[in-house]
Amino acid sequence: MAIDLSPNMLQLEERLEEWLAAALSTRRTVGKLVERLSCYSEEQQQPLLHWLPILSRINPELAFQATQQMIPFLATLDPPSLSLWISAVIDRYDQLGLQAALLRLREGPMRQKQQEQTLLLDEMIAMLQAFVTALGGRSLFVASSEQAGGYTNTATLFLPASLAHLPSQAGNRTLYQSMAAHLWGLARFGTFFPQLPERLQQYADPEQAGRLYMILEGSRVDAKIAPLLPGLARFMASLQKKRALSSLWQEAISQLTQPEASAQLTLSLLPTLLEQPLPEALPYHGLPLWQPAMTTLLKRIAEEKRRFRQLLGETRDSRTPVEMPVVAGHSFLFSSAEEGMRFNMSLEGQPLRPPDELQLLLRSIVQDLGQMPPEYLSPAGSAGYRSDAVSAQETTTNRYDFAPPEDGSLFAYDEWDYQRNSYRKEWCLLSERPIPPGEEKIVQETLHKYQGVWQGIRRRFEMLRGEDQWQRRQLFGDEIDMDALLHAWSDFQAGQEMDERLFRHRHRRQRNVATLLLVDMSGSTKGWVNQAIRESLVLFSHALHHLQDRFALYGFSSMTRKQCHLYCIKSFTQQQLATLEPAIAGVQAMDYTRMGVFIRHASTLLNQQEAKTRLLITLSDGKPEDYDSFLGGYRGQYAIEDTRTALLEARRSGIHPFCITIDREARAYLPRLYGPARYVLLEDVRQLPLRIADIYRKLTSR
Repeated sequence: MAIDLSPNMLQLEERLEEWLAAALSTRRTVGKLVERLSCYSEEQQQPLLHWLPILSRINPELAFQATQQMIPFLATLDPPSLSLWISAVIDRYDQLGLQAALLRLREGPMRQKQQEQTLLLDEMIAMLQAFVTALGGRSLFVASSEQAGGYTNTATLFLPASLAHLPSQAGNRTLYQSMAAHLWGLARFGTFFPQLPERLQQYADPEQAGRLYMILEGSRVDAKIAPLLPGLARFMASLQKKRALSSLWQEAISQLTQPEASAQLTLSLLPTLLEQPLPEALPYHGLPLWQPAMTTLLKRIAEEKRRFRQLLGETRDSRTPVEMPVVAGHSFLFSSAEEGMRFNMSLEGQPLRPPDELQLLLRSIVQDLGQMPPEYLSPAGSAGYRSDAVSAQETTTNRYDFAPPEDGSLFAYDEWDYQRNSYRKEWCLLSERPIPPGEEKIVQETLHKYQGVWQGIRRRFEMLRGEDQWQRRQLFGDEIDMDALLHAWSDFQAGQEMDERLFRHRHRRQRNVATLLLVDMSGSTKGWVNQAIRESLVLFSHALHHLQDRFALYGFSSMTRKQCHLYCIKSFTQQQLATLEPAIAGVQAMDYTRMGVFIRHASTLLNQQEAKTRLLITLSDGKPEDYDSFLGGYRGQYAIEDTRTALLEARRSGIHPFCITIDREARAYLPRLYGPARYVLLEDVRQLPLRIADIYRKLTSR
């Protein structure tokens, strides 16, 4: 039977056919959809009409199925709740593909009560990342887990995508923190060690023994965390009280909560408890998984042993004696883990200061193994090393190789999609890697080229290091504060009491600045632009070295969302300028500029620095752009809005972003990205080396 459609419904039918065209066929038409929608008012149809064009660009089949699933809820579900549901479906599509998204779609929207108590990991991930970074130890990444509970592979903390265990979002927020702290503790306090699989294989049911081991370790690690985080420990204890334990379990946990308890004690308790029923799992303990951790641990141990021996060989060949007590042979002395590990080193009776990278490797090795094995102390040759090294044949066929996430060298970041008004979850893969060294003598050539102005730049920075700062509106001081006096006189004339703080006082300003300079290495920086960038890095690094401000230099280039490469020119821990020349000479024009992911990673690195002022300077020659096959690629408004969102995220975390550009078209988009007074446009690329140090001086002397 034919249905007479009103003009509005005819228009709706045309729009549905346009959006769903790729999913329609002779048997699948929009007729039934239009018939079902005719029962709803135009206002009730609006949420569906908002999401359909977005879904059709993502996947036409997903759009068709979503239309069928959404129609019954148009009259009963408010638009925010419906949007929460469809956003979760889109996130699942980004992460796991169409079939997973359709399953999430059929699960339906969350109920109102769940919405009130449910907390999404997306809302917490930035805070949790900063939280685990502040706890110390090896750097860990926080990511979403597709499983019901959390777990760690010792490089990443995998947490549930949402929590609704407790009746309020505040409670679930603390529960997220407790899960992150507990998983951090498992990686930090020796739960995972190389011999663990062998020890568990001794039992008839290794899988059951592994579950029991992880549950027991949970209690031991909680006791280690308690003195470090007393507030969080009280919350954890309140959840532990609800768990009923047998006398055997109570005795075991009593032993494991002693300060001297170790993972070896946990293993010794397994035979006693293997036949006992397992107690109820604590909500913040996550899943009793040890296999992912062992996969990552064993791979990292092998890589770090090779890298350590190579660095040891390089250090031996370039001995730099320092004043410290001589210790015969090879020695590594470190304090307790709570105080942080500090290493002194001597080779063949000659005291040496370990390079920063060697110090970090030492800490990581001792955290995994509990000691420095003697076999590590045989230096290898000083051949080049990359953790993501590939064969020569692979290098020529695919220069954009990247390691799997399990080894900790790959980072996943969200990307903002302004059309969806939501993030694409874990959309970009970023690898941080050393920059291939160049052979040019760029440092001395640059200092010689600019010797006429270099001394002036250096003097201005030395003055900045020791400059005084006026404190205004003081009760006592060196001079009268004329502004304060005029305000006080105005108050007096108006019959109000005069302010007595009429002086200003000069005091020595203490600098506490950390700066990260992001350098565009896209293909458009070839030729003179690349030369100017490298010269700028030389003058900038030498100026900041004299100023004694902490700084890091990183180059970036991308080729699609899965191949975002951040090249370390100088890290915050690297202090010697002598090693910078080959790195700066290695800065070359490469591919594209997917700006958002690099800003997010740079913000993570900056937030790990304890500094009063954190400055993120981007040095670029053009607008953000990258090659991609989705929705026309990473360009235009999509790229600008993602970059802008990443900059807003940085500002919210206390970072001050600034851009230096030589793109003549930058005035069309930089105000949208950075806002007024947060960027500078250089008309001539040859100005760059002369201006960059002066721009920095002005940024940090306000």
